[in-house]
Amino acid sequence: MSIKFTQSCPTCGRRIDIRASLLGCTVACQHCGAEFTANANEESRMGPERNEDLLDRVEKALRRAEEASMVPANAEIAP
Repeated sequence: MSIKFTQSCPTCGRRIDIRASLLGCTVACQHCGAEFTANANEESRMGPERNEDLLDRVEKALRRAEEASMVPANAEIAP
């Protein structure tokens, strides 16, 4: 049985179970593939300011997707 700890990915914010033997090593998030250093310190956890950064990025991505999906007013639409 291996001992694990949980850490948030600094890129996508998902919680990841990491083996304690990997502390201090570079690991990759299983969800987004971002690489970061495994760190069990409380500072490595997502704080309110980090949540705000993540929410801002999500909002910008949604706005870009919405703009990209809009059809220009002068575009011809096939019947």
